[in-house]
Amino acid sequence: MTNPERAFDYLTGTMTGGAAPSAVGLKFTPDGRPLTCRGNTTICHVDPRSKPFAALKDAQDQLKAGPLADGFTFLPPESFHMTIFEGVIDYARTIDRWPGHLPTEASVETVTEDFAQRLRDIGLTRTVMARPTGIFGGFSVRMSGTDKGEEALLRLTRDQLQEATNLVRPDHDAYEFHITLAYNLRWFSPDEARSIIALSDKVGAELVARVPRIVLGPVEFCTFETMHHFQRRHWID
Repeated sequence: MTNPERAFDYLTGTMTGGAAPSAVGLKFTPDGRPLTCRGNTTICHVDPRSKPFAALKDAQDQLKAGPLADGFTFLPPESFHMTIFEGVIDYARTIDRWPGHLPTEASVETVTEDFAQRLRDIGLTRTVMARPTGIFGGFSVRMSGTDKGEEALLRLTRDQLQEATNLVRPDHDAYEFHITLAYNLRWFSPDEARSIIALSDKVGAELVARVPRIVLGPVEFCTFETMHHFQRRHWID
């Protein structure tokens, strides 16, 4: 299960503050329409022909049916993926979110072409085994390796991608693997937050029981224009 106190602090805005969640105005309009936010990333899509994909879609549908679903914008199921290592995004041009060998003024296209070369033949493991551990705050499926060995492999893969891209983030070791089902568009009252957490725990427990593991990989280098579609440039191996 996910941490209810942390989810409560996030959903009520206590954790991060601000008039609205950070995605509003950067990734989505206040009513949930996707905004252009160009960038690149390394991910593993969830196979749409698989049982885990069907289970994730069912979980999302249950969250959509919740009484506070209008406070979220839900992603199209075809975009379901687990991020392995974040690349760059056009609106976040700070030193700790940009490759060290390129100026922060470099275009996203320049960074993408640079990464496309750096991420060829770096020796990544082709597949990893992951599992859901619960749903956080009505919008994010928390993930981990199926065992200590697979978790270590995921972390090693992140290390390899960091080294290859020369993109060193301060949260590199603390990063939590997840599959995003939605983004929240507003902060919630304490009672609303507790209701969302209760539904998340129920749906998350069902998902964990239904999906003991998800086979992911190979890792893909992707570009995106919005959070609704991630276009593969090439496999990374």
